[in-house]
Amino acid sequence: MHDLTTVIKTLLALVLLGVVGGAAFVYSGFYDVSASTPDNAYLAWVIHATSDASVGARMGANKVPQGLDKPDTIMAGGRLFAQNCAVCHGAPGVAPTHIAVGLNPLPPDLFRANRKPDPQENFQFIHNGIKMTAMPAFGASEGDEHVWQLVAFLNKLPGISSADYSALTTGSAPAAN
Repeated sequence: MHDLTTVIKTLLALVLLGVVGGAAFVYSGFYDVSASTPDNAYLAWVIHATSDASVGARMGANKVPQGLDKPDTIMAGGRLFAQNCAVCHGAPGVAPTHIAVGLNPLPPDLFRANRKPDPQENFQFIHNGIKMTAMPAFGASEGDEHVWQLVAFLNKLPGISSADYSALTTGSAPAAN
């Protein structure tokens, strides 16, 4: 019994030390939270891994509707993207905005040719946003229909040309994709 008491006291002491040490770290101001300072590689990995696991655990509830490949749905999403998303995510052939350059972490390159869009994942990102990034939750302001239109547009982005991007965001002509 004496050994169990010693183990419990040791564990409690370690927990208390961890709490006190954590509080000292938090209130010391030691860690620079400025967006202009690159993240510590370990902290960035922890946050990214946590984000991936969280999104993966929740995206199965996102039931992909029919019709995401309809030109009208894609163009509606394109207009929403141009109005709300391009300021951070950019567009093909367009220099990044001052806002995008100052973000940490940088927004993902949605136009990368080898990107494989996942509609459930994109819905999760757009609808609910992502903490500790600049990605807001558009579900509260846009509603599911608009979020799915954005998802339809994101499905067309990998490797898209400037001309096709312009056509899809202005509604001037269907893209050749």
